[in-house]
Amino acid sequence: MPADFHDWDVTQVSPLFETRINGKMRKLITTTGKDGLLHVLDRETHEHLYVVPVTTRKNPDVPLNTTEGVYACPGVLGGVQWNGPAYNPGLNMLFVNAVDWCSTFKKAKEFRAGVGGYMGGTSVRDPVEQSRGWLTAIDAATGQVRWKYESQRPMLAAVTTTSAELIFTGELTGDFLVLDARDGKVLYRFNAGGPLNGGIISYAINGRQYIAVNSGNATGFWLAAKGSATVLLFALPQNKP
Repeated sequence: MPADFHDWDVTQVSPLFETRINGKMRKLITTTGKDGLLHVLDRETHEHLYVVPVTTRKNPDVPLNTTEGVYACPGVLGGVQWNGPAYNPGLNMLFVNAVDWCSTFKKAKEFRAGVGGYMGGTSVRDPVEQSRGWLTAIDAATGQVRWKYESQRPMLAAVTTTSAELIFTGELTGDFLVLDARDGKVLYRFNAGGPLNGGIISYAINGRQYIAVNSGNATGFWLAAKGSATVLLFALPQNKP
């Protein structure tokens, strides 16, 4: 991240995958960050194949060198946070959650030495009520956006996709979501009683598939549902003999 003066760090897990481009199989990697961009690169040649915005971007290249302030998107808490993209090989699609939340960055009028971190200025976020989230589906071979799901709150939870062409994710409203990976249609919604902002895993025991979801304990930065830390397990009903 060159000249990163927005705090747009890249801390997410970067999935590895293979797909065919122009008739040739390529070994690829996808990465995202708080800048709100999804990148795909060739792991062998390091060629940068494409980049896709997955949230609002305004004034991303304007230097933050004025005391009056520069309005920029994503803000300090925008873009893709701690959960990275997911890849579905059957559909050859990438899926990623992102935060749509802008900030005004102001340069400090003077330098003051002291104990602790020094930011060189301030960052004022838009009212939290204006923040929202996106789940974006992208063609892994071309970078074309297939569909988008908009949430009224930032999307922080992991995205888990399965061979049954489903997506499992969640919202800060407390809703656990199951979507059709092909078109983004919401197939199932369940309120977990607390915000969803962590991992979601799929596993099987004796041939029965389970989905494990954690909820609760969101930080004070986010406008989120209240709720204690909880782990929920989902499974389809079994047919009794």
